[in-house]
Amino acid sequence: MGTPELSREDLKLTELSYVKINALILLMILPLSMIGYQFAVSNEEMFFVYEWSLVALLLISFILAGATSVIYNSSNKWLSYAILSFDLQFAVFGLFMGRYTSYELFFVYYLCSAIALIVFFMTFKKVKVFRYLIIIFIIVTVLLTSYMVLLQSLWGTNWV
Repeated sequence: MGTPELSREDLKLTELSYVKINALILLMILPLSMIGYQFAVSNEEMFFVYEWSLVALLLISFILAGATSVIYNSSNKWLSYAILSFDLQFAVFGLFMGRYTSYELFFVYYLCSAIALIVFFMTFKKVKVFRYLIIIFIIVTVLLTSYMVLLQSLWGTNWV
């Protein structure tokens, strides 16, 4: 009895494999953020390591989702579009972590959030697999937008 050998066809990644890999890359934001919190609290001069690691993580996810959406032509490419829009939204949200935040960027975030939500709902209607990923994106978008509304209200802007 020998071990079965894997052929080249068995080792090829499918479109859904790339989506799984991308989802795991995005999941790495959580432990990275815990490390970033530790840097911010106890070793502030090392916080740039967190910032650049987050940039690299989002860039890898963006490139992988973009390549997947270009290469494959199935209904599942909408998952890649959803990941692309989440990456864009999270990148704009990341502008509010640094000291370069200006009041006009709030509306840029709201625009990116609205576009992302539209893409999420279209993806939810068109795709039958990984629907939980889209639901997680929607929940995170609502939480981040609530934070942005709170942050904007704390800036004390007069709306009248």
